[in-house]
Amino acid sequence: AMYTDGLPIIVPTEEKVKEMLTGTSHKPDEIITVQRDVEVGMDTMRFRHKKGDVVQFMPMYRTATVEQVAVNAVMAGCKPEYFPIVLAIAEAGGGTGDGRGGGGSFVVSGPIYKEIGMNVSYGRGSPGNPPNIAIGRVGRLMWRNLGGYKETVSTIMTYGGGGAALLHAEYAEGLPPG
Repeated sequence: AMYTDGLPIIVPTEEKVKEMLTGTSHKPDEIITVQRDVEVGMDTMRFRHKKGDVVQFMPMYRTATVEQVAVNAVMAGCKPEYFPIVLAIAEAGGGTGDGRGGGGSFVVSGPIYKEIGMNVSYGRGSPGNPPNIAIGRVGRLMWRNLGGYKETVSTIMTYGGGGAALLHAEYAEGLPPG
């Protein structure tokens, strides 16, 4: 089985995963749950999730622990200070898809983007932006490792997806007043 997105990874040793877990107060064996009531979808396909519901990573409807998310964050090259964002992505379903695509698209909101050095300007997905690249990559790794995505087995994609997910930080300071 292939556990990566085809790109080089950081081997998730026990030490590196333990270090990643310093980026959260959650317990390693805690199951990932929805953190607020959410309704998503379009007219005929609406999904409602209540705060406290267990997140089911698609396409195989699997659950995951905080430690399993940390393993994927290490593999993607994240630092512990990125881990609150990674957990938020996991709590939103991990960027996993139902088999038609995956990796996700994420928007980081709030001052944390400055604290970890995310780029909100030109070339956000370029190699010179480690937080953007590493965090964006986590969605694709969680889709594979937590969700059970496997080419031609649990997917119906024709062309496949690119590398990392789309990741943007909200640049609230750049908005006009009001």
